[in-house]
Amino acid sequence: MLIVMSINWTAFIFKLLSFNPGGPLHWLIWDDVYGHVGPMIFVIYLVWAVYLFKAANNPFKYQTFLDFTVWSNLAHGVIMIPLAFSNSMYHTKFLTDIPFILFLAIGIYLWRPEIERKQQTA
Repeated sequence: MLIVMSINWTAFIFKLLSFNPGGPLHWLIWDDVYGHVGPMIFVIYLVWAVYLFKAANNPFKYQTFLDFTVWSNLAHGVIMIPLAFSNSMYHTKFLTDIPFILFLAIGIYLWRPEIERKQQTA
């Protein structure tokens, strides 16, 4: 994942045209390299990553953040599935965004502290 994010950041900084719509690498990014959407989303993911590292060191303290991460990514992934089916331009999202966010949601859910999962099912 770090490699993909590094490639994306490089594409935005150096305005690599192969990442623009119609280019062979456009499926790897959210917007064209001159657009504003990609860098904004990228910054959100960077901040989110910082807090995921903090939560990894103390998951009990950051339980609400971890729950938000699980449910927001699960909702995002589920909504993306029919949208990706409905437009051939987004079929590549089945190889990139959709599995990434669903694996993230499932992984965090499974690796949350055991005590918290028992309390939620009670």
